[in-house]
Amino acid sequence: MVISTGADRVSKIDTYLNCAEVFAYRSTCLKRKYGAVIVKNDAVVSTGYNGSPRGMENCCDKGECPRIPLDMHQGDGYAMCKAVHAEANALLNCSREQTVGADLYLTGVNPADGSTHQAKPCPLCARLIIQAGIKNVYLRQSANADDYTIIPAEKLEWFKEGSA
Repeated sequence: MVISTGADRVSKIDTYLNCAEVFAYRSTCLKRKYGAVIVKNDAVVSTGYNGSPRGMENCCDKGECPRIPLDMHQGDGYAMCKAVHAEANALLNCSREQTVGADLYLTGVNPADGSTHQAKPCPLCARLIIQAGIKNVYLRQSANADDYTIIPAEKLEWFKEGSA
């Protein structure tokens, strides 16, 4: 998380990415914690984090993730994952009117050590982001100030060529 000291001021982009990181810590996922914040006209419209659907069993309460013993990496085995992704949760909490032209800020955290994970939406979330009319996606790349990538939503990887 980017913090300020003395007279320094955190940039607006890092502020929204920090907000996404705070929501990531609410995640119920043992493999990767993600947080998302949707901002339109400089106002937070919605937030989300990855976790099981409301009222359903989650991995942190159970103490196990079905993907970890199988050494599955980002993008693999989502059918056996119990979590709704942060981006999807944030999008579910608002209307299309709120998302058209808005920006989405995404931060990932490694649960084991709290380090920053290079954020990237999965192809399914990328499809949802594009369909919702999000303009740009800001992806935190490290814990350093101003270390983020901005991707226009239509440039996200929303499918994988040759994938089954």
